Amino acid sequence: MEEIKHIKMKIKHILILAFVVVAMATACKKDKYIIGGSIHDAHVNMTTYDYLKTNRLFDTLLVLVDKAGMKEEINGDVTFFAPTDYSIKALLFRRQEKLRQDNNDESLTYTLNDLPVPELRDSLRSHLFAGKITRESLSLSNKLFTSKSNEAFSVKLIEQESPGLVSAKPQILFLIKLRNGLDPNPLPTEYPVLDIDLFTFAQTSNIQTTTGVLHVLTNTHRFYW
Repeated sequence: MEEIKHIKMKIKHILILAFVVVAMATACKKDKYIIGGSIHDAHVNMTTYDYLKTNRLFDTLLVLVDKAGMKEEINGDVTFFAPTDYSIKALLFRRQEKLRQDNNDESLTYTLNDLPVPELRDSLRSHLFAGKITRESLSLSNKLFTSKSNEAFSVKLIEQESPGLVSAKPQILFLIKLRNGLDPNPLPTEYPVLDIDLFTFAQTSNIQTTTGVLHVLTNTHRFYW
């Protein structure tokens, strides 16, 4: 009961944060979008991998892509929901804290080199989808996809209220990992906690490279889910 309340509150906080991000973006022209504080066209004349190389927000991500030997996959005809370096560093911190607790040794460290390659490939592939998933192909209804790791996801736009900030309601692109199918709406009070779907949103969406589509997940996204 308390866990479900906590999860519902977390989802609410995610939606509020997403609204703030999109409210800022909608202040720009409709055919533009914001990334890194600058205005860019949605189309970029480079591959997805090369585009990620242009932004230091993905330095660590690219180290993992190279470690997993997945450059060609990232540059395929795919949609990549890219985690930022903040998500990866948070994962390393969680792993390090657990390692120290399990061994009762505060001197132990957990680094990128300690991530098992098969596990790393599976996690990166859970963010990869065949073909191009663009904002224009989505709606406010759930659209189901299977990731390259063979896991079930929904991708949808979620409309947010915008009292006094913008004239139109912002629509945030959400990536939702399904656990035992789509959650019922509304969520029953006694719904199993481990079956509640995992929500994350794109802080920048619809970047169309010469090879595929890129959506950048929020810095608070939990990498490895």
